[in-house]
Amino acid sequence: MKILNCFLLASLLVCITNVRAQQISKTARSSKEAKIVDKIELKENEVGLFKEQTKQKVEEFQQHIIILGDKEQPQDKRNMAEHQALKLFYKGAVMEVSHIDNKGKTIIKSRSMEDYLYRLKTLPYTRVVIDYYDIAYITDFVKGPDNKYYAVATIFQEFSGFVGENIKYTDITQKEIEIIVEQVEDKFYNEKRWKIFLGNIKATETKAST
Repeated sequence: MKILNCFLLASLLVCITNVRAQQISKTARSSKEAKIVDKIELKENEVGLFKEQTKQKVEEFQQHIIILGDKEQPQDKRNMAEHQALKLFYKGAVMEVSHIDNKGKTIIKSRSMEDYLYRLKTLPYTRVVIDYYDIAYITDFVKGPDNKYYAVATIFQEFSGFVGENIKYTDITQKEIEIIVEQVEDKFYNEKRWKIFLGNIKATETKAST
């Protein structure tokens, strides 16, 4: 009987030891994975690639804006441009809109991206012409405390609103577009990947167009 009790006690101790070892191993594994995630950095070749992709994203947004402002385009095409433009942006992105009042003062207002796109589509002009110049500058990407990477793209936008054949309002605005790169879960491949989003857009300077 004593031998049987000793055998059972030894077996129990082995089981407890194995369970604790598995727990320690799991904790160590989780800790190691956490450290790996903390150390994820954009590589130099990825930075260059993301700068090029940033340019493409901004140009895509510009094309959607041109379609939205063109009242001669079919309504379903303008609605699609509105929908596709929103998909380029980080959730909660804000657009600064500006205009020069009758006294020559620049008025700036902030609108949600959804509100901005809808208002652009319904502006009280018979025709709207929006032209863009080449992207003037894209800053280097800087890692934020939230482990996302941030940059800024500077563009120039010329806006002209017509009533009939006459220009009712026109200006040129310098805008700074926040660029956000973060890791998102790719459910298809079951892994995380870097993805670019457009963020808040600031109107930094507005001048009357001549």
